Amino acid sequence: MGRPRKGAREWHDKSTDKYFIRDIDSEGNEVKFSLGFGKKDPDHRAKIEVALSRYISEKHAKTNEKVKIKNQDTADVLVADVVNLYVDVRIENFVPGIDIKKKEVARPHETLSRLRTIVEHFGEMSLDDLDIGARDEFVRFLRDRTRQRAREAHAKKLAAYLEAKKKWDAAEAARVASGRTYREIKRKLPDNPGTFDVNSVEFAAQSARRYLQDLNAALTCAHERRLTKVHVKIPLTGKYEARTTVFDEKQVARLYLHAHFKRGQGWVDGKPKKEVFIWRHLARFILLAFFTGSRKTKVSLASFRNEGDRPWIEVRKVMNPATRRMEWKAWLHRLGEDEVEYDNKKAPKIELPPILTRFCVKWKKQGIIYPCMYPYSSNDKEEPGEIARAMRKCFREVLGEDTDAVIHTFRHTAATMLVRQPKLTLIAIAGYLGMTVETLVNTYAKVEEKDLKTVTDAFAGMGDFTVKWGEAIGQELTETDRNQIAPFALESPENGKNVMRSIINGLKQAA
Repeated sequence: MGRPRKGAREWHDKSTDKYFIRDIDSEGNEVKFSLGFGKKDPDHRAKIEVALSRYISEKHAKTNEKVKIKNQDTADVLVADVVNLYVDVRIENFVPGIDIKKKEVARPHETLSRLRTIVEHFGEMSLDDLDIGARDEFVRFLRDRTRQRAREAHAKKLAAYLEAKKKWDAAEAARVASGRTYREIKRKLPDNPGTFDVNSVEFAAQSARRYLQDLNAALTCAHERRLTKVHVKIPLTGKYEARTTVFDEKQVARLYLHAHFKRGQGWVDGKPKKEVFIWRHLARFILLAFFTGSRKTKVSLASFRNEGDRPWIEVRKVMNPATRRMEWKAWLHRLGEDEVEYDNKKAPKIELPPILTRFCVKWKKQGIIYPCMYPYSSNDKEEPGEIARAMRKCFREVLGEDTDAVIHTFRHTAATMLVRQPKLTLIAIAGYLGMTVETLVNTYAKVEEKDLKTVTDAFAGMGDFTVKWGEAIGQELTETDRNQIAPFALESPENGKNVMRSIINGLKQAA
């Protein structure tokens, strides 16, 4: 069996620092052309995704002689044609405001990457082929690709280990041959990755859901543009189970203190320096995420300046009408003036709590512009936002290696704690967090036994109503046929039997 083709892909030439597109055409000839940029280009990843998507779409358009007849049968339309139309209409040539129901695609470079995978698997299929079986084949395709990437990563680790061990053994042999009795200080060997176990590669079928949602969006676009007669949809996979992990107050405090005092090596004025506070930006993120309940990017990208393209924190003094004194106030603008708000990702402006306001005033006076940006990078172009790796390490160091906490747990914790405050309305909490009341109730409003007890106790405080109800229950009812249902006449003083006695006697007779 011949080696399978890799398909269209990017390739980096280290000698020239240029990216190329490589592929094999339908006749078996090699395709290779330069993109004209390399890793030094700060936007090289996004440009690669655009170039690959355009190449794949054009390749399928030429190969399949794409027709532009409208209202076609689903058997005559290929998935590649549908994706090509979607990329053209919704990403590359989208005009904001042309359709009031549609906004710009969020994170287009990520969408293009997923669509490239869709075309790689579904491109030659017609819309008639998109059934539950095709979905299952796609899930297996993603699983096999994940395993292949894990296998390649393992091979690189093994090669690095063997190369390091070879040098280590040569140095040790030289030491023994020279008769030296002391051991030279050597660099520690990397861990031996051992043999590759394909069953150890984690893969969740739910990971295919986002890809399939993009495909359905492209199918909807094709139907709206009258490319197809019938609106086709491919079945989705199941969702991930909802996360239930919630921090308590002590855990949040421990995470903050650990991040605040964590020391390590960083770059200061272009030189490495030891014993600097390397996680102060994580400590600031923890406070902002916990007290605002905001999503990760709305905190990690925040600035103290109104830059338009990112969230920002406004800090200024205002007059307190009660005390007639100037006081510091702070607001989190979760959405920059140039950003787009999506219906499923509300981002309302909120006033920050007093304790968080005091921290923001302090940080701004220290000259900090981006509170969640790592300050000791060797890269002068470091930008805020990349905190995921350091935060995962912080979780493991504080909560243990087996913790399932993630960054979103801060939002989950804030919502859960707020819904437990009886004086706060669900509408106000949902507005503060930027979510719907339905999401708040279904996801975060957990019912506890003590909450049910408060409802029980509420009946005891209902005054005259409960008194009259109790008196009515105690009234005797008239004699009735035991084979019939006793009328529950609460307002009949002439009833001759207690209702509970009638029910019990009736049950005995039926037995």
